[in-house]
Amino acid sequence: MQLRLLVAIAAFAALTLASPAPAVLAQSSPTSRPAELRTGTCAAPGDLVMALANLVVSYGDPQGQTTATPVEESGTIVPYTIADLLAVNHIVTVLESAEAAETMVACGEIGGTRNPDGTLASGMRSVNGSGLSGIVYFTPNLDFENTLVTILLVNDGSAVESVETEAAPIITAH
Repeated sequence: MQLRLLVAIAAFAALTLASPAPAVLAQSSPTSRPAELRTGTCAAPGDLVMALANLVVSYGDPQGQTTATPVEESGTIVPYTIADLLAVNHIVTVLESAEAAETMVACGEIGGTRNPDGTLASGMRSVNGSGLSGIVYFTPNLDFENTLVTILLVNDGSAVESVETEAAPIITAH
């Protein structure tokens, strides 16, 4: 069952990344946010362990309701077991962009209760007022002693930015 899930997620990720750009996007602008596996906590990030695949919004022909919330997603196979990741404090961070790599927009400590199939889900919370939150999901591959790290984030609409006009500043929600 674990192997089938891993193959399905890998196939989905491969199809998502290999799809050509659509005429219509589910989001108003393309997104590519770097993600990282680090030691430490969200309050005190430590050393970089490894870069993870950038988060993107899937391309393709939009299906279903046009008001569905876009999901930023990433999938990376890391050369660590979940036990390795739990043995020392680790976090997953998401950065605003490659250009703003010093600005963290989401962070999640790795921990929680493992599911009967060995998977682990940890929450990711908004950082720096980004409004991005979601989950990071760890799927073990015991045959190869590695783990698929899947990050799924949504914008809850709480992020605000100030837009200057000649009359007065206007606050808009994303």
